[in-house]
Amino acid sequence: MGMAASQARFLGLTARKTNVEYEGQQVNQQRTVLANESSGLFNQMLTLQVPVPPSATDYYNTRYTFSGVGADYTITQTSAGTGSNAGLYNIVIQYDETKNVGFSNSPISKNVPIYFDKSSGTAIPTKMIIGGTEYAMTVADKNGDDKGNLAAIYETIAKQVPGRDPSNETFYKYTYKPGEVGERTYYISSYDIDKISGSIPDDPAQSYINGLSQYYAAETTVKSETKGTASFTTTTDGRFEEVLINSVDDPDMNATLAGRQFDLTLKTVQDDLGYAEAMKQYEYDKMKYERAIQDINARTEVLQQQDRTLELRLKQLDTEQKALSTEMEAVQSVIKKNVETTFKTFA
Repeated sequence: MGMAASQARFLGLTARKTNVEYEGQQVNQQRTVLANESSGLFNQMLTLQVPVPPSATDYYNTRYTFSGVGADYTITQTSAGTGSNAGLYNIVIQYDETKNVGFSNSPISKNVPIYFDKSSGTAIPTKMIIGGTEYAMTVADKNGDDKGNLAAIYETIAKQVPGRDPSNETFYKYTYKPGEVGERTYYISSYDIDKISGSIPDDPAQSYINGLSQYYAAETTVKSETKGTASFTTTTDGRFEEVLINSVDDPDMNATLAGRQFDLTLKTVQDDLGYAEAMKQYEYDKMKYERAIQDINARTEVLQQQDRTLELRLKQLDTEQKALSTEMEAVQSVIKKNVETTFKTFA
């Protein structure tokens, strides 16, 4: 290789090495930016408030209670009356109330034959035969013993099928003992019978395999409340001792409570409503916290992937720089020999 060619090659290698070093600096700068972003995400995670579930022991209220006719009552709110109620207290009374609740169980199996027998000559089916077993059927009395059950079932059906008015339908009932739940009365609407059969057949041998909707009612205890007015007698230390109910909004309760005086007991009761609201807020805060953590983790993973890519590129540049340095040393050696051969006169 001539001296001129060696010099040109050396200059080219020097320029390339300079570019490699510059690109390496750029890569390091990008990795520094990624490190700062990652640190910012970590600091952001540290500032997140970890949700703490509410403790049931923190949700207790002091309430005045009294025993009335057939029930225990709790006065949950009191406020001074105004206007026509001046001198009285406006009160809210809470109590446990047993109500009928309608349920729709699974339809009778589609694989079980269902027959209706009205062989008595009336339009009312007197028997229902399910899978070979006969059950006596009668018309449910809307105003008698079935009134409460039907009212609950009406409400259930109206919620399931908006626009349907089950109070105008005829309900038939039959009773049997399903497993271990005890004897239960089921109610079947003429609406459901007509829907699967078109009409109640005269021929009891005709079977229907489309299934049949049936309903039953069950009792449940719910928290109810009513508003009213009352006056109180107090102890020397200002605590309410007795309550005289002036009136309450609920007519049935008014008939049993109005005009009567009851001894009051001060009790600490659990604030179920407040605890339930706190739990809802906790679940919402927990969902937001978990979502924020997921977002930070996802963004951190992206930054880490980008950093791994830059790290790999930096290693490639380092390898290239070492190769360039080795080649430059070789070219320098050639140049040195060329100088000695060309310009050195004596050994």
